[in-house]
Amino acid sequence: MVELRTPRKTSKASKMDANGETASLKKRKREPKEETTASQKRQRSKPKTQPAAANGNVDDTTDSQESTLFENKDLQTANGDLELTDASNTLTTRNTSAWKVSNPMGGRMLDIDPIFSLDERYLLITYNTSIQVYSTEDSLLVRRISLPITKLDSGAELSSPHIVASALSASAPEFLWVACSDGRIWHLNWATGEGAETPFTIDVKKVLDMTVESVDIRDKQEDVLFILQKLTKSSAQIVAYDLKALRKKTGKLIHTYDENPQLLRSAAGGRLIVAAAKETLHIGTLKSKGKTVKAVDDLEYAFHSFGVPDLVTCLDIRPTLQTTKKGGIEIQFVDLVIGCARGAIYVYGDLLSKLPGSATKGGPIQPRKLHWHRRAVHSVKWSEDGNYLISGGAETVLVLWQLDTGKREFLPHLSATIENIVVSPKGSSYALHLDDNSAMVLSTAEMKPTTYVSGIQSLVLSDKPSKESLVRRVWRSVDEISTPLITTSNPTNPSQIFLCVGNGQQASSTGNAPSTPLIQVFDVSSFQGVSKHPIARTNPTDTNMTSQGAPIIEPRVTKMAFSHDGKWLASVDEWQPPERDLEPLLTGSKTPCEVSRERREIYLKFWEIEAEDNSLQLVSRINEAHFTTESETILDVASDPISSRFASLGTDGVVRFWSPKLRRKDGLASTGPEGQQLRTWSCSRAVELPAYGQLEEAVEVSPKTPRSGALAFSEDGSVLFAAYGPSSGAVVVVIDTATGAIRDTIPDLSRGDIRGVEAVSSSLIILSEDLTVYDIVSDEVQYSFALKETSEAAKQMTHLAVNRESRSFAVAAPIPNSSQEKLKKGAKSELVVFSVDEEVPQLIQMFPQVITAVLPATNSAGFVAVDSAAQIWSITESGEQAQMLQPLADLNMEESASAVAPVDHAVEDGEASDEEMQDADADVGMEDDDYDVHQAVVAPQKLAEIFNAAPAFAMAPIEDIFNQVASLFSTRPSTI
Repeated sequence: MVELRTPRKTSKASKMDANGETASLKKRKREPKEETTASQKRQRSKPKTQPAAANGNVDDTTDSQESTLFENKDLQTANGDLELTDASNTLTTRNTSAWKVSNPMGGRMLDIDPIFSLDERYLLITYNTSIQVYSTEDSLLVRRISLPITKLDSGAELSSPHIVASALSASAPEFLWVACSDGRIWHLNWATGEGAETPFTIDVKKVLDMTVESVDIRDKQEDVLFILQKLTKSSAQIVAYDLKALRKKTGKLIHTYDENPQLLRSAAGGRLIVAAAKETLHIGTLKSKGKTVKAVDDLEYAFHSFGVPDLVTCLDIRPTLQTTKKGGIEIQFVDLVIGCARGAIYVYGDLLSKLPGSATKGGPIQPRKLHWHRRAVHSVKWSEDGNYLISGGAETVLVLWQLDTGKREFLPHLSATIENIVVSPKGSSYALHLDDNSAMVLSTAEMKPTTYVSGIQSLVLSDKPSKESLVRRVWRSVDEISTPLITTSNPTNPSQIFLCVGNGQQASSTGNAPSTPLIQVFDVSSFQGVSKHPIARTNPTDTNMTSQGAPIIEPRVTKMAFSHDGKWLASVDEWQPPERDLEPLLTGSKTPCEVSRERREIYLKFWEIEAEDNSLQLVSRINEAHFTTESETILDVASDPISSRFASLGTDGVVRFWSPKLRRKDGLASTGPEGQQLRTWSCSRAVELPAYGQLEEAVEVSPKTPRSGALAFSEDGSVLFAAYGPSSGAVVVVIDTATGAIRDTIPDLSRGDIRGVEAVSSSLIILSEDLTVYDIVSDEVQYSFALKETSEAAKQMTHLAVNRESRSFAVAAPIPNSSQEKLKKGAKSELVVFSVDEEVPQLIQMFPQVITAVLPATNSAGFVAVDSAAQIWSITESGEQAQMLQPLADLNMEESASAVAPVDHAVEDGEASDEEMQDADADVGMEDDDYDVHQAVVAPQKLAEIFNAAPAFAMAPIEDIFNQVASLFSTRPSTI
């Protein structure tokens, strides 16, 4: 067990002498240190690897683990300089269970239609590794059914399994069918969560799509699965399975075609099948009319194919059924609508009568064309009555087409691209899945949201290409993650984290680097997005395309930090014009790259956090905070832990301190509408760092040489550590924050680019191509490890986070892979937790996805990690519990399964038997006899004492909190 130590309030390095200098940070010449003998070296255990489970969860074992990120280095000094020599032994953890990793929460909503329950009380959403059931009444998570999707042995990107389709059972509405690309088929009881561990398996190269129909087999309604299976790159086949066929792994071959397969839909109890393949539609009608289907092998279809004007991206079927004289059911009319890749919608009315071989064939099939969308139509659906069409796409506008009059109605200004549209069973609601990892339910009468579900909206690595990629455009979306996710936490609200995100997945990945002009406030305890605020220039719903058809690039936030009291937020955003737009500005011998760099915009902004609703108000914007002959990149922004002050470091080699002051006008202090004092931010001090060539035994480098750097305040705020310099050898400069004087310069603590610097008590942690823990007081390196050689993309995704509560720090990076130059689908990461006092790691854990951000848990001893699948992992000590969202079923707060599943009621809603009414009257009489009915009045501070008793990650169980709140409202009034 790791011994938790209370952080020192004042380190030895912060004690000042009479002259104002720190006792341990005076500039001095280092003495050669004694060599460490072999007996003094710490013993390391034998390496054992702890893998992640198949579903992405983590096995809780206590074996020693070997790191794949580090190579251990024995430390020796000569002439006061640190020399890192190679060592053959590997880095392993000790035999400990002091730290644990939680199961992942959240994930990415897939491009699959959400599913309503028959009574419209629940909404089933398909995520990348789970099925999540939400209540449409209050948007709460009812149940999360985790599916073992991830396979760690699938290193190739194309072979990575993923969910391709989900459909509600047509014969048993409490069951759900889920298909995986590798041939696994789950039959889940979404009302109880059973069936996740026992999937069916079919022999197939790849499953592309699936649809489910209730077919009359042996005079009994049974589910039949129509599965689109891939044969070759440009051919596929449709195979039908029932439960018996799934057990035998042999289905009925329905149809085979050679065009590139895309979509598969069915309708009318399996009487109609429609398959889309680029610019071709295949229509299949059931041939066994009037015959009794004894088995799935008796299903026979007649298929017809015809060409359509454009590439099909989505389709919907609306059949009209009629009853025959013999009591059977047959299709009378079929109306079909398709959405295409170039924005057009084509409506085929009474399609069956126009197919070849029909008695009323009337020449070539001519559809009705509707065109408003500028880009691909992502979803189109018929309304319940068939009078309207509902469509959506990248314009973030929901379009309602009135077919009789040709008029259009719009619901604009949605938050992101509309991916999926679903009409509820009763036609009273629309469910929308948006590209920013959110879903909502709109009432058809008022078009107002009644349910909203939001997850982490960061950029992810998707399994399925976007519908926009079907057409070649002048731009190409990014299919990798090249920059880390900028995150921070609010010191005054431990359960909230702030993430820099864009206007959806596709809008974020249109430039060389992701566009992230928004801040998403995400509550980890409720696992819901609280709000979003633009902190950079953004145009999510305006015309965001140039005349050449390229998307307008939005700025991205590169740095973000809170003040210690949570009242101020500092952010840095950058924007650089794309080189494709700079041809008219080229003069002389300048290249497009040089012109683009000259015209880039870098802003340092300071925001005031409103206490009531946590909204952001821009107070100051500093243009060109660091400037030489052009705007210089801001490498880091750090917050003073004891005062409302920030520090910034730029590539100009200057550290600037920023402080608030009263805003004045005509010599008088300015006040706001409510009389509050207004403030502005300005540079209070600038400290120029010593040039690299001025240091002893250093070699001069060109001013144009790329430099890296990072900042870190000491715990008491008296010292600022600035690591800065070229990759050939950066130095750590110690700055007195009170006077701005440089107290010390420490070379040779890093190798390569600086990736992070943090300070804990008297220890300084520097992450570059080495991980070094340096003791400031004793002026010596405690221990150091070298990171293994990796790609440049992986270096950008290396993270360092420090938790001062537990005196520990975490390092996360992609696992080195020499054949992987870009971080695409299939890349994995490793996270290692150290204690500043011990060389042996406390935890080494591999993750099945790339970790995009790591930050310390506020007021807790753990860490929070976000990965490339929009999942959150909690890394905590064994004595603590991460208070993240739990489904209502796990909290025993959900209704019984009988209330979830549709059942027949003997008494209709709104009616009650005589006995029930008598019981109710008796209950009311008993209550009136006990005490008068009153409205409980609870002081706000009483509730605050319950909910603010501990941080979110260390709060009491939800049952205890509920009982405490209930006791406040259930207290009987005193009698006189």
